[in-house]
Amino acid sequence: MSDHRARLSLFWLILASVAVAAFGFVSMGLWVPTVMMFDAPGATDNKATVALAIILAGGPVVSVAALIVCWVRVAQMKRSSGLKWMLALPALWLIAVFIGSTALAVLCENGCGA
Repeated sequence: MSDHRARLSLFWLILASVAVAAFGFVSMGLWVPTVMMFDAPGATDNKATVALAIILAGGPVVSVAALIVCWVRVAQMKRSSGLKWMLALPALWLIAVFIGSTALAVLCENGCGA
């Protein structure tokens, strides 16, 4: 790989790393609603609510994991694979949040035991 192409691909990795780190920082804002999900008595008994709370709280963990996996792949000289993993893990988390929110809305149509 030419020196110019190597620097350009490294630039995109660093830019994506900053974006994923910012995503992880912003997703920490979902911790407040996660705590508020359990303000009602008996809310911890609902498995759908607990599952969604775990998924919502996992955003920063997923971001850190994506960054670690990416830079390990870069150290192994597989930059394109590292970039794919760094973008795929947060995307999978977002899909899980959407599916979990939808499932909770469907399962708890009448207030989830309220």
